[in-house]
Amino acid sequence: MSIAFKELSGSPIESYGPEGVAAQRHLLCAWNDRRALVQELLGDGYEFGGQGRANYPGAADILAIRTRVEAFGDDLVKQNLTQLTEGLNAYHGFAKVTVCYELLVPADRGDLPAAPKGSFLTYRMGRDWETLVLPGDDLVWEAQPATPAPSDAAGTLRIPVAEHRLTWHRAVNPPWNAMRAATGTVNDAVFLGAPAGTLLFDGATAEREFLRISDLDEAEFAWRIELVFRERAAKILIPGAVAGWNHQYRAEPTNAAGWDRLHSDAVSGHFVYRESDFNRLLEYEGD
Repeated sequence: MSIAFKELSGSPIESYGPEGVAAQRHLLCAWNDRRALVQELLGDGYEFGGQGRANYPGAADILAIRTRVEAFGDDLVKQNLTQLTEGLNAYHGFAKVTVCYELLVPADRGDLPAAPKGSFLTYRMGRDWETLVLPGDDLVWEAQPATPAPSDAAGTLRIPVAEHRLTWHRAVNPPWNAMRAATGTVNDAVFLGAPAGTLLFDGATAEREFLRISDLDEAEFAWRIELVFRERAAKILIPGAVAGWNHQYRAEPTNAAGWDRLHSDAVSGHFVYRESDFNRLLEYEGD
């Protein structure tokens, strides 16, 4: 970095955990140079393969993600900064800049959609479930298939639901209208590896994300968008087939699959859940 600084005693500090490596450094610079140093550390945002945030020494994927600046008033320190510039030593104010680094790499799932240039995606997955109560009148005993089960002998079916969380970092102009329109709809094609009709867009959360201090000394922001999808893919009686969000269990002897889709309108043929192109959720507004 071009700004003169000195690393303080006890720095750096590294930590290792399930999410990878994190580190913290304490740097000392002239108070008047603090913003220029922060700008060099944070760069122009999360940019991979380019001149973005400063990386932790010796680790290209561990990037500076936040800084904290404090006044440093130890007058004895300036007597020991002979390796820094004369201008720094002549100035009687110092800044302690704390830099936090985290492992920050793009998601590596091969079936993720593409994000606009300059932004990137991270991914995590959770689990949930639903329960479906099957009426006893529609069930039979294995040992006596000709004998219906009592009506109060209801069977409970547990249906796993996978929760996919896709976080879009450094989104400059998020597609607010597309997100609003797609909330509560299902995928019209394969998305995140899920067959059409099995992925429900549960909505999004949005937070402002600091990018950098500009050349005009102004803070610049983008958005961090988290998109939440719920995958419901019940395994039905036909091998290899799954039941999505528009399917309901239908216990009838003539229904070999055990599941069928419900129409909201017999004339139009519309299903209960409308379908959407989820790729539009990762395109900038107006594109």
